[in-house]
Amino acid sequence: MNEQSYEPEIRIGKVLYRIFRDWRKILVIAFTVSVIVGGGNFVLKRIKTSDGEYLKKVEENFSRELAAFEATGETLLREIVNLEETRTQREEYNASSILMKINPFREFNASLQLYIATNYQIVPELTYQNIDLSNRILRSYITYMVNGGMYQYIMERLSQPVELRYLKEVLSISPDYDNRMVMLSVRHVDAQACEEILDYAMEAIKAKQSEIVAAIGEHQLNSVNQAVYEAVDLELDEWQKANIQYVSDLSIKLQEKAEEYTKWEASEKPRKDYTNSGIIKNSVKKMILGFLVGAVLAAAYLAFHYIVSDKLKDADDLKGRFGLRVIAQIPGMHKSRAFVGFDRLFARLFGLPFRAGDGKVLAKLAAGSVQAELSAWEIEKEKGGKFKDGNEKSLKLVFTGTVAFEEMKKLLAEMGWENNTAIQCVPSILHDPDAVPAVMDADYVILVEEQEKSTYSRIERELEELSAWRKKVLGVIVVGVDAIP
Repeated sequence: MNEQSYEPEIRIGKVLYRIFRDWRKILVIAFTVSVIVGGGNFVLKRIKTSDGEYLKKVEENFSRELAAFEATGETLLREIVNLEETRTQREEYNASSILMKINPFREFNASLQLYIATNYQIVPELTYQNIDLSNRILRSYITYMVNGGMYQYIMERLSQPVELRYLKEVLSISPDYDNRMVMLSVRHVDAQACEEILDYAMEAIKAKQSEIVAAIGEHQLNSVNQAVYEAVDLELDEWQKANIQYVSDLSIKLQEKAEEYTKWEASEKPRKDYTNSGIIKNSVKKMILGFLVGAVLAAAYLAFHYIVSDKLKDADDLKGRFGLRVIAQIPGMHKSRAFVGFDRLFARLFGLPFRAGDGKVLAKLAAGSVQAELSAWEIEKEKGGKFKDGNEKSLKLVFTGTVAFEEMKKLLAEMGWENNTAIQCVPSILHDPDAVPAVMDADYVILVEEQEKSTYSRIERELEELSAWRKKVLGVIVVGVDAIP
């Protein structure tokens, strides 16, 4: 025996088969748990709903939950609408804005300074001087420029139509009241567009001059430092990129809000669980949940019990634990059950090698194997086909094990031994004292064990006893093994 150094291997396939094999038990346990959970929930709900105070509280809670639920949906929908409007407006702006069309690494600029000149002079001999109207005139022009009159004049004459907000972005007005000057600056995609806007601006200002002269006083408009030039504007580059990124960010936020709104729509709306239909629906849900939990727990218990159990799980374990030769594996009789097709499906799925109807054939094969082994052992002891004393001798073979005695006798009947071989089956030597003399009188011993009933500890004790009695164990026959029904 080499059990001391044997480390049992947990075969996942075997564990899974044990779970699927007992699917009926799992269903029964799961159904029982679901009935207990669902029925218990129904009874508790019915008891609670019979209390008026409880009904009042749950009605208030329902109203709050429903209001919060609907408010969440309205908020999400409002945010989606706002984001869509903002994105649409920003996309329209990016498509129409002159600033977005300018190449920041080749920005064209045009500018001029407009100087207001009057005939005002200081007369030293006068105590009270005349009023200097220069600032008034300058402010009148600036008011005309920034209040939209000049912009309207320009828009009506431009070769390419443009909106007021986009024109104001590229045409800027910088007054200098101390020096009675105002600077007009234009930036555009090319020099021609800059000059066109600046020219129309000067036309509008000059057209306004006669009106201001009549209202305030005589003056002259002088333009100085007029220039058109090309520049690199890195700030404009960053600004354009930020605008484009802002549209992308809006799209991402809109998608996130749309997903949240979809989840909100798919989420369960608060219901009155204390109504009859609500109690029934809630109990059905609890039953389904209880069924799933019960099935998982039952399967986990079966797997755990299979792993830690000391019972004989697989015939191959006997070879690894005790060095025993497995003479044969005899399938157990399969009980007639409903939905046997599932048992057959699982057995084939996990590759069981035997069929339930092969028991008698496998018993005959086991008998032939034992006879061949006996002949091989005795040939080594014979001379010329006879024993040393020259007398014929009948071999005595004993079957014993922890399997039920009736099962052992049934196995011997199915094996059908020849008449010249003395065969005897006895109960387990661990429980029946009368079995000991029979085993001591035998030449060879064969153990008969049953899958999932015989235990490794009892098999070990049997082998220890037989080893102490100097009895040769030919091998083991395992009955009741799993087979395809």
